[in-house]
Amino acid sequence: MTQDIFIYTLPQWFVFAALVVIAYGWVEKKQIFRIIGSVIFVLLGIFAIYSIYAGYFAANEFLTPEELANEELEEEALQEIPFHIRLLPAYWSFVLSGILAIPAVYFDWKDKKPKRLFIVLAGLVALFGFFIIVGELRML
Repeated sequence: MTQDIFIYTLPQWFVFAALVVIAYGWVEKKQIFRIIGSVIFVLLGIFAIYSIYAGYFAANEFLTPEELANEELEEEALQEIPFHIRLLPAYWSFVLSGILAIPAVYFDWKDKKPKRLFIVLAGLVALFGFFIIVGELRML
C-alpha cells in the first residue's frame, strides 16, 4: 500500500510545484523561476521513466501467462486491474511532459519566443496525467 501512495502522491506534488513556480515566474517576469518550473517537469519525466522501467506497472505480475499469451481479457479481468496499473497512462503523460519541458528550458534560457508554447504544452500534458490520477483515486 505504501508503494501505491508514493506512486500517486509524488507526481501530484511535482505538477503542483512546477505550475506554481512557472506562474510566479510569469507574473513577476523572472526567468529563473520559469526555468526551475520547467526543470521540475523534466525531473518528473525522469521519475516517470524510472518508475516504468523499475516495473511498478508490469502487467505480467498481475495477469496469468494464459491471459497474456491469448490476449483474452474478459470484462471481469478488466475490473480487477490493480490501481497502480491503471496509473500507467498518467506516467506516460509525465514522460511526454518532461520531453516537452526540455525545449522549454532551452528556449527560456536563450530567451526565444517558442518557450511559451513548450511551457504551456508541458504543463497541459502534466495536468492530463494529474487528472488521470485524480480520476482513478475517485474510483477507489
